[in-house]
Amino acid sequence: MATRWQLCVCSLGLLLLVPCALAEKVSLAGSRHPVMGFIGQDVVLPCQLSPAAGMPSMDVQWRKIDPEFIVVHEYLKEGTHELPGQGYQTRTELFLSEFHRGNISLKLKRLQVADAGQYRCFARSLEWSLDATTELRVTAVAPVFIHVLGLRSSGIELTCRSAGWFPKPELQWIDKNQQNLSTEIVTDMIQDKENLYSVESHVTVTEEDKGDISCIVRNSLLETERQSAIHLSSDVFPRVSPWLAAFWALFALVLIAAGACAYLRYTVKRKASQKKHSEEKSLLTLENEKKILETDRALTELGFRRARSYMVPVTLDTSHKHPELAVSEDGRRVCHKPPPSGLATSGILIAVGREGFVARRDHGGESGVFRWYWEVQVGDSLYWELGLLSATVRDQVRQEGLESFPKEGCWSLRRSGGRYHPSEADTVIQSWAVKPTVVGVFLDLKEGSLSFYSVNSMALILELPVTGSERLFPFLSPGHTVGPEQGKPLSICPHSNWDFPQTLMVSGGVCSGSSRK
Repeated sequence: MATRWQLCVCSLGLLLLVPCALAEKVSLAGSRHPVMGFIGQDVVLPCQLSPAAGMPSMDVQWRKIDPEFIVVHEYLKEGTHELPGQGYQTRTELFLSEFHRGNISLKLKRLQVADAGQYRCFARSLEWSLDATTELRVTAVAPVFIHVLGLRSSGIELTCRSAGWFPKPELQWIDKNQQNLSTEIVTDMIQDKENLYSVESHVTVTEEDKGDISCIVRNSLLETERQSAIHLSSDVFPRVSPWLAAFWALFALVLIAAGACAYLRYTVKRKASQKKHSEEKSLLTLENEKKILETDRALTELGFRRARSYMVPVTLDTSHKHPELAVSEDGRRVCHKPPPSGLATSGILIAVGREGFVARRDHGGESGVFRWYWEVQVGDSLYWELGLLSATVRDQVRQEGLESFPKEGCWSLRRSGGRYHPSEADTVIQSWAVKPTVVGVFLDLKEGSLSFYSVNSMALILELPVTGSERLFPFLSPGHTVGPEQGKPLSICPHSNWDFPQTLMVSGGVCSGSSRK
């Protein structure tokens, strides 16, 4: 009897020791270092049970310490219930197929600024209960753009803009020697409704700082930066002769003070004075006209640079085009492919862009996105038309096609019969020695205008007023491959980082450029 009793006691003791032994063997680990996540993207918060195999069924719960516990996601083994926490619907996910390997990590989707903080992973079975902590940090970086605002009395005003940073970034202007600009800089920083930072900085660059000017925006959390640069050569700075205005002022004062004596001397030496004065006046007039031309040329180039700084990628939508048009795989080239039967389809040969543009204001309405620029290679084609269509007209292209361009909801530049339309564009282009082979299109919804540029000459062709609140879409219309209005393929130039073109090279229907030497 004693032996049997002793065996029972020993067996009971072993059973009581099993949970303790399991608890000692099982461990739960999060991340030793903070996990970095990018706003708008997904991140995985690690949590691993060890040993990695043979895990029993368990309950799992993720909580955020804020400062009290907030349930983010939980899984209950009974009934296999998996529920996201309040405010986390559609944003959390566990890797259920990895549970048997001990992987109970949490995927947190579409990160927000408010997601940053401490997270605790809980795991519980019949034998044990464990928890581990992981810190999540969130961050965001964004592209940086420099825009030329125009000429100022002391130089050229530039602005640097970037939107979508976290945490609060740092901005710096540097010159060609990697030194901070010595001129006065005004920088504004705002936080939108999603707690992301937008920064805008203004500086006026003098000719002393000519060369490469860079704007650098830094993220201190990631210890990384984004930058944009622009090259300002000497010839873009205005040059006005300081003695010209003074000369005329002194000349007038001398005439008034001299009075009758000056008039008498002038009468005696009339012929000689007239000749000398005529020569001086001619020289001054030529010098003045030269300065005016130089200033106008600088303003024109600055206007083109400013427009091109808003360059965006544009592609064509194959579901919104005429059936006889063929669009390349990359969506940038379009040409006319008549049917082999010879039975042509009626309507305008038109292909509409995939990307649409509408004014978008940031929180508070002080800033936002209002400007876009793209370029189209037209080459030496005798017929083409390009510009913008409203969303209503775009729908007509998809549904029944266009028999003619409507008067409302369409803004364009066209070449036909050796002329350019509208007529004011033809007047400008016909005065140039070189006709445009690449056309830049600049939409400015803040000013309500659509501008067309000759990229070859860096000069403005035409500016049209744009009205209405609909989303606007780019379009291209090449000419027929046969007939009097014969046209050639049109190509949208790829998005480019270089400052502005001096020469343009065409190869295989793709635009490319080289920077100014």
